[in-house]
Amino acid sequence: MGSGRDFVDRFYTLLAAGDIDAVVGLYADDGEIIRYDGVADTPEEIAEYLRGYLARHPGFTLRSVDQLREEDDVLMWDALVDTDNGILQTVHVVVFADDGTIHRHIPGIRGYWGQ
Repeated sequence: MGSGRDFVDRFYTLLAAGDIDAVVGLYADDGEIIRYDGVADTPEEIAEYLRGYLARHPGFTLRSVDQLREEDDVLMWDALVDTDNGILQTVHVVVFADDGTIHRHIPGIRGYWGQ
């Protein structure tokens, strides 16, 4: 996996660039995004989720990583993200597979200041 901060920076750089294929490439073949409204557990579903996320939050760029915790195969972080519609406070928990790809990802929005 490398350093957790390097991973977070890469994750946001790829999202901000809209490079959905590269972000999906960070996930294991059996990787999944777990949300309250369902689970995206195929590369196509993960790509669909990410496209929808970016469509809801255009102009997406990382402002700051406010907290970061690494422990064994788990990485969790809080970050502020600027969008065209305002600021998001995001929270993520990622569990990595043995090869360093994402096995499970639990994303969330803790706060939103915008239009």
